Amino acid sequence: MAVLIVNPIKQGAEEIRAMFRRYCAEQGAQPAVLETSVEDPGGGMARQALEGGADFVVVAGGDGTVRAVAGELAGTGVPLGVVPLGTGNLLARNLGIPVDAPVDAFAVAVSGQERHIDVAWAAADDDEELAFVVMAGMGLDATVMANTSDDLKAKAGWLAYVVSAGQSIIGNSYRMRVEVDGRLAVARRQRGVMVGNCGRIQGNVEVFPGAKPDDGIVDVLSVAPHGVLGWFRVVGTLLSRFRRHSPPELGHFKGARVRIEASRPHDIQLDGDHLGKGKLVSIRVDPGALTIRVPR
Repeated sequence: MAVLIVNPIKQGAEEIRAMFRRYCAEQGAQPAVLETSVEDPGGGMARQALEGGADFVVVAGGDGTVRAVAGELAGTGVPLGVVPLGTGNLLARNLGIPVDAPVDAFAVAVSGQERHIDVAWAAADDDEELAFVVMAGMGLDATVMANTSDDLKAKAGWLAYVVSAGQSIIGNSYRMRVEVDGRLAVARRQRGVMVGNCGRIQGNVEVFPGAKPDDGIVDVLSVAPHGVLGWFRVVGTLLSRFRRHSPPELGHFKGARVRIEASRPHDIQLDGDHLGKGKLVSIRVDPGALTIRVPR
């Protein structure tokens, strides 16, 4: 049985629903369509799909919907197909799933090659673990996510994040301690720390060159610019396609477990979802936990 989990408010949702119904008719199956809501972005629907015996699940929505569904499917072996309908669509971009061609993306979702990718789990202030498949962050990048207007995202797409970054970049640094695989990686005043299961963000900017979603580890980037010149070096490095050396303002680490502790509460985000503020984030990697369909 195939199940479609769709965010009904996303542009293109009805088109995907119609494609799914045609697909089920061709397969002689009854279409099972579950809609997300503000209260439940997809986790409850994924559990319902699993309880109903789903053979595979197609999710149509943004990164937040994908994250919620992926967390429930992790470790089950049930394949996930992604039809990106969001602003960033970062998992789709990193896996080569068509972003601006719903028909092609749907074809991949129902008949693509299966690939096993890692799922990372994050706990803020020792709260419950939540899954993410692209990136997590404490500090500046999470503040950017929190301050990005939904209305502007609808009008300008991923450029809305650029506007928010420009508005959020001025601020103070605070002491943050980062441990990777139980060892101290860096402890200094910094603007934020990003943890990536994938390498690229909006605008095809490669934050973590060479990062792979199926290597059993995450990449960690600590950002500690000093003044305008420091920000120029940080931005120039991140935008460069031929990065050989990182400036002292950036620290790049890799590992399977990460612990970030700040001297004061900071914004925290998982795959673009703002979780609020906290002083501690603990992250672990579950290697190859998610089966996902990608282009052949």
